[in-house]
Amino acid sequence: MSRIHNLADVSKDAQIGENVEIGAFCQVGPNVKIGNGCKLIGQCNIVGHTEIGENNTIFPFASLGTAPHDLSYKGKVSYLKVGSGNTFREGFTANVGANEGTVTTIGNNCFFMANSHTGHNVTVGNRVVLVNGAVIGGHAYLDDGCFIGGNSAVHQFVRIGRFVMMGGVSATSVDIPPFVLADGRNKPIRNLNLIGLKRNGFSLEAIRTLKKLFVIFFKSELNIPNALIRIKEEIEMLPEVEEFVSFIDKRSRRGVASGKKGDR
Repeated sequence: MSRIHNLADVSKDAQIGENVEIGAFCQVGPNVKIGNGCKLIGQCNIVGHTEIGENNTIFPFASLGTAPHDLSYKGKVSYLKVGSGNTFREGFTANVGANEGTVTTIGNNCFFMANSHTGHNVTVGNRVVLVNGAVIGGHAYLDDGCFIGGNSAVHQFVRIGRFVMMGGVSATSVDIPPFVLADGRNKPIRNLNLIGLKRNGFSLEAIRTLKKLFVIFFKSELNIPNALIRIKEEIEMLPEVEEFVSFIDKRSRRGVASGKKGDR
C-alpha cells in the first residue's frame, strides 16, 4: 500500500509502485513511473517521460524529468531513466534527453547532494557522488564510483573514468582517465586516487602497477601515443591497466587530460 499525501498532485495516469511515500506538494506527471519503496519527501517535481527504479529517496525541491537546457529542444518525447537506491537531495535537477527518443540515464546507489545537476543525455554509472553544486554538462559520461567535488563543473561530451575523484571547485573540458585524482581547471591530474582504490578493494598488485602506469603516462615527456606504446611494452596488462588503455584509445570528442602540451 502506497501513501500519497492529500496535498500532493499525482496524475491518475502515473504508475506508482508498492510502498511508495509521496509527501505534500509533490507533483508527479502522467508519464512518470515510480518503483517500489521510493520516498518523495515533499515539494519535489517529477515530470516528463521519467522512469524511477526502486528505493530512491527524493528530497524537497528536487526536480526530475523537466525539459533540457538546450535551445534546440522542440518538445519531442525523450526520457529520463533512473535506477534504484539513489538519494537526491534538495534542489537536485535532471533533465530528459534533448532529441526525440534519446535518454538521460542514472544508475544505482548514487548520491546527489544539494543543488547538483545532471544535464540532458548524460550517462551516470553506479555509486557516483555529486557534492553540493556540482554540475554535469549534456552528453557527458560518468563511470562507476566517480566523486565530483562541490561546485565543480564537467563540460558537455566529457568522459570521466571509473573511480575518478575531482576536487572541489574544479572544472574540466577534457576527458579524465580512470583511477586518478583531479584538482583544478583542465590538465588537473594530481595523483592516483589511492584512497578510493584502497577503499574499493583494489589489490596491492593493481595499485603498484597503476603507480608505474601513472609515472609513464602523466610524468614522462612522452606524448600520448608513445606513452601508450611504452605502457604496453613495460607494464603487465592487468585488467585495470587494460581499462585505462582502452579509455585512452577510444576516440574522444574533447581530448584527454594528460598534462601534455595540447590539452585544452
